[in-house]
Amino acid sequence: MKGFIALAIDNYETQKTTEPVVKEILLVGLGHNGNRPLLFLRLDNEVIVYQVYSYAHVSLNLRFSKIGTLLVKDCTKITPDDIVNDPDEEVRINQLRYFNNISGYSGVFVCGNNPHWVFLTGRGELRMHPMNIDGPISCFAAFHNVNCPQGFLYFNKKNELRICVLPTHLSYDAAWPVRKVPLRCTVHFVTYHLESKTYCIVTSVAEPTKEYYKFNGEDKELSVEDSKDDRFMFPLCEKFSVSLFSPVSWEIIPNTKMDLDDWEHVTCLKNVSLAYEGTRSGLKGYISLGTNYNYSEDITSRGRIWLFDIIDVVPEPGQPLTKNRIKMVYNKDQKGPITAITHVVGFLVSAVGQKIYIWQLKDNDLVGVAFIDTQVYIHQLLSIKSLILVADVYKSIVLLRFQEEYRTLSLVSRDFRPTEVFAVDFLIDNSTLGFLVSDRDKNLILYMYQPLALESFGGQKLLRKADFHLGQHVNSFFRIKCRTSEIDREKKHLAGADKRHVTMFATLDGAIGYQLPLPEKTYRRLLMLQNLLVTCVPHTAGLNPRGYRMYKSAVKTLGNQVRGVIDGELVWHFLALSMTQRTEIARKIGTKVDELLEDMFDIEMLTANF
Repeated sequence: MKGFIALAIDNYETQKTTEPVVKEILLVGLGHNGNRPLLFLRLDNEVIVYQVYSYAHVSLNLRFSKIGTLLVKDCTKITPDDIVNDPDEEVRINQLRYFNNISGYSGVFVCGNNPHWVFLTGRGELRMHPMNIDGPISCFAAFHNVNCPQGFLYFNKKNELRICVLPTHLSYDAAWPVRKVPLRCTVHFVTYHLESKTYCIVTSVAEPTKEYYKFNGEDKELSVEDSKDDRFMFPLCEKFSVSLFSPVSWEIIPNTKMDLDDWEHVTCLKNVSLAYEGTRSGLKGYISLGTNYNYSEDITSRGRIWLFDIIDVVPEPGQPLTKNRIKMVYNKDQKGPITAITHVVGFLVSAVGQKIYIWQLKDNDLVGVAFIDTQVYIHQLLSIKSLILVADVYKSIVLLRFQEEYRTLSLVSRDFRPTEVFAVDFLIDNSTLGFLVSDRDKNLILYMYQPLALESFGGQKLLRKADFHLGQHVNSFFRIKCRTSEIDREKKHLAGADKRHVTMFATLDGAIGYQLPLPEKTYRRLLMLQNLLVTCVPHTAGLNPRGYRMYKSAVKTLGNQVRGVIDGELVWHFLALSMTQRTEIARKIGTKVDELLEDMFDIEMLTANF
């Protein structure tokens, strides 16, 4: 089916029926040679996508299967007063726009407050990509000429006409638009330098070696193994290097690669803001690097702290990317391995062996200011204002405070339960600060510091406020501010959303998710919806989602489970239900279907940063 059928329907009179009003219908053939017919239905708050397939047991030999739902809102409100010529004239608003060839893709563009691209690519998967970069889109059309080949036109919320093309270096046949940049090496760390707008990356290449270090008396000795025959497989030694990466051309900037010593492994990398007298704000961004020499278990571990400054130089002729160079500011050996690095109020914080040190940068040298003893192995440090969050590989998390006027690093609170921490980050909701932890048992745990609570023993113990079993190992967190540009200002239940952060996480299984603090009213409504869906929706393979999301631990603990987290994957199954089931569930929890859809739409808009 290569053609398509479009129909727009609008009703201005208030209808008393509970059935939703279908405002637009689009039947179009997508896929290879248009052999995959899809039916799009636009309602008040959503666009439902059905797949048409052959079914020989009915008279029309056709059936429809729901394969996707988009939460949208009409960006143009038409009232009867807008019809000036003929009151009985039908006004159509077409927000489902079919396109045939835009950068080689065919599909449907959904206009509205939440515009989306809908592709059916060569792999046969339906891909839906939001386009929130320019706000609501009221009109869209494909456009092709010499200056804009295979492009498109649209009007944004400011009624500006934009002439655009889709970037061809991106692949849209994935959950997110992606681009793979081959480096022919292993990337271990990536950090962004804000002042130079470049990325600093740490890479390594594994090479076979015949050399190794052995303990000889009071010092180590380098030995070379030459007695093996040609069939002997020598061990691989990773050689690390630091280089700058350009986000413009997505390639390594020439003449910026710096090789580290043999057997020296990079353990941490971060962009730190340290006190500097040459800037107006008193802080300057540096690239800080922590390393460890991996010789053998008989030789004591030692490491180095590196400080780099990204400077601007005169670019070489024909190479504009060479305007940035790496300048080494500090590089000295320490008494132990450097396992974690961060910054706090202009000072450098590093975990060296069994201690955490506070350093001050003076005349291109680090001067020790304060230190504190730690537990087993510190693998992550995070700071916010004067607070430092410490993640231990076996002893859970510790909250420290650095008092600059007294040059004192003191223990504020900690978690007394032994937990094998994988990653930590902050959860920010206005003036409320939480500590999000992922552990070895694939749980997400939220801690808070509440010294006035009786069970915190005067603030010595961090209180567990929520827990959630994710089922995947989370090894990385990062925070992004909520996107509030498209949220209506009159919504009182979203008050303070401009000071709320989305905590994203990445798992070892290749998944990406997020956690978002919710207002009390929204949380209660979605919690009742979740409890009903557990009993009303058939479970996948008969598995209970409530039992699966309960906190799990390999070691028996005395504490009770806290819960307090909405299972978004379960709640979003509400969109896949029929209209009758939606109405029945909403009636049981004392709300309306539109209110539930509006809560989901607001959550999607607050987290639509990608």
